[in-house]
Amino acid sequence: MKDKLKELMDSHQLMRIATLDESGFPNVRSVDFVCASESSVYFTTFKQTRKVKEIAKDNRVYFVIDKSANTIEELAKIKYVRGRGRAFMVDTQEEMQESMGMLLGKYPFLKDLPGDPTMMYIYRVDIDSVELTDNTKGFGHVDIIEF
Repeated sequence: MKDKLKELMDSHQLMRIATLDESGFPNVRSVDFVCASESSVYFTTFKQTRKVKEIAKDNRVYFVIDKSANTIEELAKIKYVRGRGRAFMVDTQEEMQESMGMLLGKYPFLKDLPGDPTMMYIYRVDIDSVELTDNTKGFGHVDIIEF
């Protein structure tokens, strides 16, 4: 099941990630991400974003990795992931280079972002659990995976 999870995450382009603001209200935004393993993903963000401040106060995150459907036939084939985990800022040179290499491999356009790399942070989300929805097994079929 975990190998199917990594394969599914590798085939999707966007992750929606929720953090908690100072009042405990969730903020959700889309980020480019790369699956490092079935139990961790990386994403990058500008240092001045609200998510950086929110993760610094409470690193619990909830995420969704999915695709849209335009027809009932497409919806019947949808597979997506909902999960929870903890986000950690990447702080070693080795992990930074490895994760940025993976991100640039998936999203080559990131090298053209305005500014320079010192304006960015990379985060690793260590996944606690996921719900893998697979409509090919029946609408709303869910497998739960714990780490």
